[in-house]
This record gives sequence, C-alpha cells and structure tokens, in this order.
Amino acid sequence: MDKYSNSKWTSVNKIFGWRHFEVRNVLKKQKKIELFSVCDKSISIIINIDEIENKEKWLPGWKEIV
Repeated sequence: MDKYSNSKWTSVNKIFGWRHFEVRNVLKKQKKIELFSVCDKSISIIINIDEIENKEKWLPGWKEIV
C-alpha cells in the first residue's frame, strides 16, 4: 500500500472539473486512498484502493486525454 504514497493519477472522467490527481494520504486500515486535484488543491476525494486499479476509471501518471 505504500506504493501509492505521493503517486500521480489521471481520471478517465473529470471529477469536479479536473482529471489530474495526486495521492495525499493512504488509509491502510480502511483500504482507501485520499487524492487531491493538482490544479485545485482544495478538491479532494477518498476512494477504495480497488477503484484506483480500474483502468476504465484511472490511469497511472498524468496523461493527456483528448
């Protein structure tokens, strides 16, 4: 689970208008991660770790999606 710390992700679909997120916190006991938008740091979301591995929702790194 430590592999997620400070990792960068691109959401396939915009979340609150943004796609590029970075992991802020790994909630090990809950098996969740907190991500924040790199363009608007006031926007954060908490998702299950299983969801971040879903390639239909999230891509590792910061990608340009047209």
